[in-house]
Amino acid sequence: MPARPRRSTRTAVSAAALVLSAAALTACAAAQADSPKAAAPATGTPAATTTPPTDKPVEPPTGSATPTAGETAPPPADQAAPPASTAAPVPATSAPGARGGTSAPTPRASAAPAAPAAPQGAGTAAPETPLTAAVAPAGLAKLPIASTFGWKPDGPLSSQDIQGRKITLNECAAVSGAATWQQQGYVSAARNPAGQQLFSFATPEAAHAAYQQLVTDMGACQTASRQLQARQGVTQDAAVTRTAETSDGTSWSRQWTGVGGLSAPDRQTNHVYALQQGTALTLFQFDELAERPGPTHDTGTDAALLTALAALGSQH
Repeated sequence: MPARPRRSTRTAVSAAALVLSAAALTACAAAQADSPKAAAPATGTPAATTTPPTDKPVEPPTGSATPTAGETAPPPADQAAPPASTAAPVPATSAPGARGGTSAPTPRASAAPAAPAAPQGAGTAAPETPLTAAVAPAGLAKLPIASTFGWKPDGPLSSQDIQGRKITLNECAAVSGAATWQQQGYVSAARNPAGQQLFSFATPEAAHAAYQQLVTDMGACQTASRQLQARQGVTQDAAVTRTAETSDGTSWSRQWTGVGGLSAPDRQTNHVYALQQGTALTLFQFDELAERPGPTHDTGTDAALLTALAALGSQH
């Protein structure tokens, strides 16, 4: 009969088995501690998910930074928005309107309307020598009415190479196509303005065409002056008369209430004389202002005055 193991042996074996079981449990617990947490059990309440249901559109949460159509995305939270500009928006500029020709700037009431300042950009300076005696103080002194009004030069002679540009004479007439323009201003003893002007042209035909245009313009001056008065709210009392005509020229008189600008305001009489001789167009103008009373001009002498101006125009 085989021998039975003794009790002490069985006890030792049981103890060894217990030690091995404890070691296995310890190793298993350590492995569980080092591994990620176990997923939620399949049974019970399911874990929360961020995936929206497929049957409902996704809406951005309130305050979302995602811009809608036509909007600009705001800057990130850690980036400051650029400061708003304090400058006003620049409007679109329209192209400037074109001016028809070159007009002499508006003279003051104390300046001779017949001898306005040279327009800007009118051309280069011409020699400061009178082309004829008709634009020289010595020539003016020979006019039959010179002693009556006591005209004195109001500044030096002005000469311009105007290269055909348009020069406005008054509210009614202008001269175009001249090569040079000379003017000499005067002031009377009563402080009323006067002026001599001479336009030179390339040909006698060009000078004659400018003269004929001036005659046409002055023929419509009464209508043009009254239209200007109506626009300015002034009594429409302009009266323009052709006072004389010779083989060389024509003269006019305009009585009216001026509106300012090229002419002085208030009641006045403007006298205009124009002559064409060869390539030269000569003009003489003087005013009688009601606010500066002086000798009254007799328009019955205008034919003699035109003849005297023609004589001056032939003196070079």
